[in-house]
Amino acid sequence: MARYNILGLLALLWATVACERPEPSASARRTVPYNLTGYLEQQTQRLQQEKPVVLKSVTTQNKPTETLETSDVDWAKELSIFQEVDLSRPALRDFYQEQHQLLPDGSKATVFIKSEEAAAPVQRLQLLVSPSQQLEHLEATVLEENILFYSKRKITLAAERGTGNLASYRIEGVQKLIFGDSLHYRIDANL
Repeated sequence: MARYNILGLLALLWATVACERPEPSASARRTVPYNLTGYLEQQTQRLQQEKPVVLKSVTTQNKPTETLETSDVDWAKELSIFQEVDLSRPALRDFYQEQHQLLPDGSKATVFIKSEEAAAPVQRLQLLVSPSQQLEHLEATVLEENILFYSKRKITLAAERGTGNLASYRIEGVQKLIFGDSLHYRIDANL
């Protein structure tokens, strides 16, 4: 009889331990300040349907600026660089310190700064989100380097106040192959 009591006690103890919820990690407790991937997918779909005219300028070092006005744009490809800076994945959040600031107009500014030991390419990301949860501004610095290649880009995206619709974006960067010269470039697009 004592043997059954011990087994019953052990089963009860095991059931109690099995039902405890583990403490969520610090990154899991953080809230995602903005669904950037969702925003970009929605904007891609909207822009592919509306086909707005885009004024796009490309400048490379020591060459005149090339400007093109077109409505024929592959928006999924065009906005893919901004997908790269989405830090909403839980695995990435541990690599960044977050700073939040509530602005006088009710907008929220969130800055993510990469920790020194992290091997993530996004060095810094700043998001400005309106009180109605519309993206107003995005700015990020992306650094990728290895033995053969170096690339540093500063990307900026601006949205219309109120609607959150994409208004313009800029990509400024430098890239260098180990056996080549550095190439400085800038791409500006205005809708």
